[in-house]
Amino acid sequence: MFVVPRGNTWSDGGERAVSSFYGTETYSIDHKGRLSVPAAMRRGADRKRSLQSFILVAGFEGCLALYSHDEWSRVEDRLRKIPMGDRRGRAFARAFLMDACKVTVDAQGRVTIPPALQRRAGLGKEAVLLGQVDRIEIWDAARLNQVTAEPQSQLETLADEVLGKE
Repeated sequence: MFVVPRGNTWSDGGERAVSSFYGTETYSIDHKGRLSVPAAMRRGADRKRSLQSFILVAGFEGCLALYSHDEWSRVEDRLRKIPMGDRRGRAFARAFLMDACKVTVDAQGRVTIPPALQRRAGLGKEAVLLGQVDRIEIWDAARLNQVTAEPQSQLETLADEVLGKE
C-alpha cells in the first residue's frame, strides 16, 4: 500500500481519502465511562465533517485503540487474510476482537468506553489520547509513561532501525 498527498488529506492511491490522527491530549472519564475526543481528532478525511462513530478495540501494550470506519476496514482486510487453519491467528483474532465495539460520538464530542475495555486498559478517572496516524490510542497515563520511557530515550537509534538511513 502506498499513500500520496491530496491537498490537506491523504489517499491510498485510489479515491478513498485517509484520516490521520496526531497529538496528545488528557481528558477526564466521567462516571458513565464517557471520554471527550478532541474536535481535531474527530475530523474525517475530508476535514469538513466530524466523524460520528468509531470502532473501539483493545490495543497493544495495554491501551485501547479507536479507529475511523475507513481505517477499521483496512484492519478487517488484514484479519480476513489470517488462514482459518492458523491456530495462533485465530487466538490473536479472538483476543483482539473480544471486546471490540462501535462507539458513537454524542453531541458533546464524547464516546462511551464499555466497562470491559476500561478494565483491560486500566483506566480510571483520566485518559491520555495519543494520535497514531491511523488510530487514536487511549491510555492510562502511568501505563503510557512506563511503555514510552525507554523508546523516548532511544529515539534516534530506533529511527535508524525502523525508518532506515537515507
